[in-house]
Parts: sequence; C-alpha cells; structure tokens
Amino acid sequence: MAIDFSGALTLADYAAVSNDPLVKEITKSLHKTWNALKDIPLFTSPSLKQVGMRYVNENIPVPSWTTINGEPVAVKSRPKSYEEQLYILRNSIKVDKILLDQPNAIIDPIEAQVQMFLEGFAYDFNDKFVNNDPTSSTGGNSTDCFPGLKYRLDNFADYQIPSEMRITSQNLSSTGLFTATKGVQSANRFMADLQNLFDNMNSPDGDGVVLYMSEKTKRQIEMAIRVMGIGAGFDITQDSFDRPVEKFKSATIRTVGRKSDGTTPVISDTSTLTVFADPTLAASSVASKCSQIYAVRYGTGYMQGWQPKPFKPTYLGLSKENGIMHNVLFDWGVGLWCPHTRALGRLDVQVTD
Repeated sequence: MAIDFSGALTLADYAAVSNDPLVKEITKSLHKTWNALKDIPLFTSPSLKQVGMRYVNENIPVPSWTTINGEPVAVKSRPKSYEEQLYILRNSIKVDKILLDQPNAIIDPIEAQVQMFLEGFAYDFNDKFVNNDPTSSTGGNSTDCFPGLKYRLDNFADYQIPSEMRITSQNLSSTGLFTATKGVQSANRFMADLQNLFDNMNSPDGDGVVLYMSEKTKRQIEMAIRVMGIGAGFDITQDSFDRPVEKFKSATIRTVGRKSDGTTPVISDTSTLTVFADPTLAASSVASKCSQIYAVRYGTGYMQGWQPKPFKPTYLGLSKENGIMHNVLFDWGVGLWCPHTRALGRLDVQVTD
C-alpha cells in the first residue's frame, strides 16, 4: 500500500522543530549551497520500495446519455501501477586520534571533514537530481542513484508523463529570441511559454511549483522582467531563514548552481536543441545556445520523497579494531515518490545569440 505523504516535513521544517543542534547546522549548510533537497517534502519510512496505483486520462470512463426507460451502460476504469525504490548514500570519515589532541588546531578536524562532506553532498545532489542517468556509470551518473529530472522527461513514456510536459519555447522557432538583443515581444513570448507549462501541470498560478534553472537563464529572466517593466508577475518573498526567495506568480525560482568543479553549470547553457519552426518542414537545430528550465510541483499527490531516517552523521567513536581512528558514518536513504504524471515539466529556452 502506498504511504500517505500528507503533512510530510522538508528538511527546513524538521530543523525548525528539532532540538538537535547538529541537524539544524546541517540543514542551514544545505541552504547555503543551493541544495535542491531542501525543497523536497520527506516522509520518514523504512520501506525499500513504494508501490502505488493511479488513474490517467485514458482510463477515465465515458458517461452515456440516454432517453427515459433507457438501459444503463456499464462503465469501468482501471488504474495503472507504478513504483519507486529507495537509494542509499553511505560514506565514512576517519580521523586519527592524534589530530584531535593538537592544541593549535583552528577547528575540530572531525567537524571540518563533516562540513566539507556536506559541501560535496550539496554539489552532488543537485547534479544527480537534475541529470542522473541510472543506466550509466560515467559522466557523473550513478546506476545506484535515483533517475534525475532530465532522464524522466527524456523517457517520458516510461514514466507515463504526457508529452506536452516538454515544451520548446516559441523563442527557439522564431526570429525573436530570448536573448540580450531582443525586447518586449521576446519577453512576452517567454512568459506565455512559462504559463503554458503551469497550465499543463494543473497549476495555472504556479502553486507548489519550483522552477530549477541555470544562473545564466535566471539572469535572462531578470532581464526580461526589466524589459517588460516592474512586476510582470514576479515578486520577492523570504524563506524560513529570512533569505530572499524570488517568485513568478506563486512558483519559486531556484538556481541549482554549478557542479563540484565550481565552473560547470548543473543545467548546461550550451545545449543543442531540435526545434520545428514549421510543422510542415523538417526539424532544425539551435546549436550550443540553449538551456532548460525544469519545473517540479511538490505536495501531496504530486512530487514528494521518503527517507528511513533524517540525514545526519553518526559518530561511531574510536575504532575498537585499531584503537587509533575516530569514525563518523553517513548512512542515509532517499527515494523520490511521484504519483502524479503532471508533477514534472521542462521548458527549453535559448539563452545565447
């Protein structure tokens, strides 16, 4: 039976009510490193697999109208099954006991290693959340990690995702491109494409939606806002840590930052996309000038996640085997639970002239 995820806590929610200083510190660290994990409502469950049933549009019964004394027509609908599995992150940190006894240490060695691991985790989770291809073990992919947003939308039929959840911006197939040399017409087209994405996600006002994009794409959106004038549907609010959060309607705008090398964007700004300027003509390509905006609708019945226990290190103490190494263990599992086929979407945009 599928778990009821109503009332699931995010990591920020958990930190706000926790009296464990270690958990609070970890959560704040993730915020500082743009970790997409902070957006995912996580339900605590030890299950290795979640199995559910869902109805999609093709399963909706068709009502029959009739005259007086007409016989009723039997109808039925059959849901489709789906499942998600848990994935495990497991690492250990070992510190020699001699290092803990150094009187001139600026910072506790174990604390320093834990903080650096969290920085690495933030980079890695963002990359995996967007890009992970579970069929590959090269190029930063892992076969032991969940399928990323890109993989799910590239293989939309396997996940029963409607094809209209992948939208190519009108700016790619016209003379008005969403770039620095264009103006109000281009900005308006982009806003229409973004609204199209919201409509397809059953969220015309962007309720519960988070938009993930590259730094450059976000700068281009800000440029479009300035071109159209103050407002244009955008606003700035604050999160639970009093940090500014940018909004388009009710949707949250996030930059997922860069990979661990510090320079490569998690979402590429130099993708080559195939477009159809005219349905009667062959497809054409916009080479090395494009990026993507990924949209995720969070909440009960849409995208959520589960974990066997909160994400925090466990101090195992001094090794009883060798007597010299202090050990800290990170042992955490996470699964993505996406019961609604319209919880994910993507908008392809051109960001370079």
